[in-house]
Amino acid sequence: MLNLETILNNFNFSKIPLELLKENVTKETAKAWFDNFDWNEAIDFYGLRKHQKFMSMFDDYLKHFRENNNLAIAVYVIHHYLFADKKYGWDHTIERNNADMFPALVLLSGWQTHLANMKQHNFDNTQIEKHKARIYECCTIGFDTYGLDGIECSQLIWGSIFINAHIVEIGRLQYEVKKFEYSIPNLQIHPKFCIGIHIFRGEKLHKAAVDASLKEARLTIPTYFKELGTQPKFFIHSWLLAQNLDNYLNPDSNISYFRKLFEILNYTNTTSIVKFLYNTTSDDISAYAEDTSLRRQVKQAMQQGIKFYDGIGLLKENE
Repeated sequence: MLNLETILNNFNFSKIPLELLKENVTKETAKAWFDNFDWNEAIDFYGLRKHQKFMSMFDDYLKHFRENNNLAIAVYVIHHYLFADKKYGWDHTIERNNADMFPALVLLSGWQTHLANMKQHNFDNTQIEKHKARIYECCTIGFDTYGLDGIECSQLIWGSIFINAHIVEIGRLQYEVKKFEYSIPNLQIHPKFCIGIHIFRGEKLHKAAVDASLKEARLTIPTYFKELGTQPKFFIHSWLLAQNLDNYLNPDSNISYFRKLFEILNYTNTTSIVKFLYNTTSDDISAYAEDTSLRRQVKQAMQQGIKFYDGIGLLKENE
């Protein structure tokens, strides 16, 4: 009997769901699956060959671990645990302590499942190409944005949402089908599913683009996701709704407008503003950029001990 907990701990997993540890797998099954997988086909599917640093590190990692049976077992069990249609969002409670190329192996191993899921949900070619681009981003953002030598576990979980085809990109925003899991005082909503809104990087949050995306989403989301049944509630969990942030925003700014679209229901005890506003995982506040008014003001506030806990908001019905 394989001791999956020991094997995964050796790959720096610090939190492993009990459900995963109950997987019935043999060393022979995992090794045969791993050895027969065409990694080049997966790399080409996601267009990763053009990223030189990714390819160099991926090839070295795979070569080093090719004869490591435990690597095959770890990739196999994580693949079969994460890429299951019944798995939604961040319910996985799986955590890892470092960034390397292990998450890339798992993400790439899901490319055929990804394609099948997209076709099952009737994604058109535009949506398919957006999905492929997001997995590319998951595999490379550690190098390109955060200066890491690998991929964080958070990118593996984020990528699994795409591979399971539980998310679509409509204009400026992304919409994720997720199980309703919020525990918020005085909020009682009983549908099984809701929609989580995400804001991808790289473009300004223009008011007209946001409005157009939300309008189209209300019409098209039910056509992609038949499991919804009725028109779902739209939620967001984001630094854009962070506590205290209003004090540092221009009232006419795009972010201020976006915040007003939501009824802020609660604040978490965590913050993601550093990662998304400053594009860093460092906790050295003095090193944060000051190239915009918002960055400069938020940095000064943090140096004074002010906290910016993420907010959870419900999209207002009339928006």
